[in-house]
Amino acid sequence: MSRRRADADGGGDALVHGDSRQVADAIADACVDAIYIDPPFGTGAVQRGRAGRYRDQPDDPAGFVAWLAPWLTASHRVLRPTGSLLIHLDHRAVHYVKVALDQLFGRDRFVNEVVWCYAVGGKGRRGFGRKHDTILWYARGPAYQFFPDQVRVPRRAGSHMRVRIDDAGRPYQEKTDRKTGRVYRYPVAAGKVPEDWWTDIETLNHSDRERVGWPSQKPERLIERLLAAVTQPGDRVVDWFAGSGTTGAVAQRTGRRYWIVEREAAACALAAARLGCPVTPAGRFAPGRR
Repeated sequence: MSRRRADADGGGDALVHGDSRQVADAIADACVDAIYIDPPFGTGAVQRGRAGRYRDQPDDPAGFVAWLAPWLTASHRVLRPTGSLLIHLDHRAVHYVKVALDQLFGRDRFVNEVVWCYAVGGKGRRGFGRKHDTILWYARGPAYQFFPDQVRVPRRAGSHMRVRIDDAGRPYQEKTDRKTGRVYRYPVAAGKVPEDWWTDIETLNHSDRERVGWPSQKPERLIERLLAAVTQPGDRVVDWFAGSGTTGAVAQRTGRRYWIVEREAAACALAAARLGCPVTPAGRFAPGRR
């Protein structure tokens, strides 16, 4: 059986070119463990990169939510009860999309609003400089997967918890017995679970080796942390707006299975070269409804 035929049958990974709504219709209910999407932000502008460009959706929040709705509905349907949706947005639409997701998933299924902060961007002239994106995390059900030990980040010596580092590089805390005055040393976990604002992952610059020239390409470190938090190796990941294939690249490297979809032929070509896999036309993607 060829690689493409196996992918189309749902037996492996797939990079699909075409309308992701058509692809979503071919996917069975409750068979996906996580969905990460980075849709057009609704700027109304043409986004350009060295290897290609695309036109963003019009700057109309209500229209943007209506345009996005089919993918949100499809995500809700195909996620397992333990699955999660991670949607990457900016200030233009995040509040409108959150209202829509509260209605679709339920307000009690909202888990986190992750704020990804970065240094690049213009300075504010009549307000504060806008230098963050927002990732909304919604769970499909109450027993959603979360793996905090997989996303721990280093503790800083001298933090508010008075964490210190010994000569061997191990973190510890000291506590004093009030009765005896003796000081006891207690080891602490090597890292902490990140808070919901992330300042330790920068955007890609022009010299980064992973940059392939597609506009709005996100760093693999960002996607890797998100997927590590909500999936395990062997789990199925979907991206309806694959761009240059970053979600697929991270899934491939970390042992996740993936179905990623992109409508722009130039982006699909970049993703195919990056992943070393063929491109499946949307009309031939048929994983079946199990």
